[in-house]
This record gives sequence, structure tokens and C-alpha cells, in this order.
Amino acid sequence: MSIKNITTDNLRRMGNSEGLAIQDCGGDLQEWVDGINEMLTKEDILQNGSKFTDCSSFEHDGLTCLLFPFEGVTVDTGRLAIWRLKTHDAFGGTWLSDYVPNRLGGFDSSQIEEPAETEDMGSGMSMK
Repeated sequence: MSIKNITTDNLRRMGNSEGLAIQDCGGDLQEWVDGINEMLTKEDILQNGSKFTDCSSFEHDGLTCLLFPFEGVTVDTGRLAIWRLKTHDAFGGTWLSDYVPNRLGGFDSSQIEEPAETEDMGSGMSMK
């Protein structure tokens, strides 16, 4: 499991992706990833043993945020939507497709790319 540090410009180039953005993540980011995975597993949102493993961190408006991309995970999106609404006050969770237009001015359609890996913020495992 690794946490890549990306920029908001990288987020703006992710128009073909979707994920869950959690805002204001202080402290150890790996603890956040582990905790969110545990919560979503207990709520039967992450299914078939699925876990978020390739998360990214980014800074915006003085906050450290985490992106949990939906690629490669089995998620009950209906349950996740309800969980996100119930926990919004605690986590500031929002969809990537809402975060970028509302907080970053929209997606950059001229360059769609995957997030650039700039720094391993995770558990010390090597990056892909």
C-alpha cells in the first residue's frame, strides 16, 4: 500500500476518473487510509475483500486531503453515497467529480492523465 503525493493540477487532469476525496486529514496519512478502509469494510461498502490501496494525498486551501480512487476496488456506491453524507461533517468527504469543479475550477480537458507520483507517503513499500 502506498500513498502518492500529487498536486491539484494532477487532480484537474483526472476527468476520466472517480473517487472519494476526504478533506483535512491531519497526522499519519496511512492511519487515515487504514481507518477509512476498516470503516468501509465494516459498513459492507468495500466488498469481496476489496481495499483502497493506491491512495493519493494533496494539499488545498491549507488542508491535507486524501483521494481514494475507485479503480480496482469493489464498492457498493449506494451505501458509499449514504456513508459519505452521514460522515460529511467529520470527514468533508466528496466525490472527485464534485471536488474538482467546485474547489479547483473544473477539469483540464486538454490533458487527461493519471496522477503523477512525486513522493511515497505510505508504509515504506516500494511504488509501482
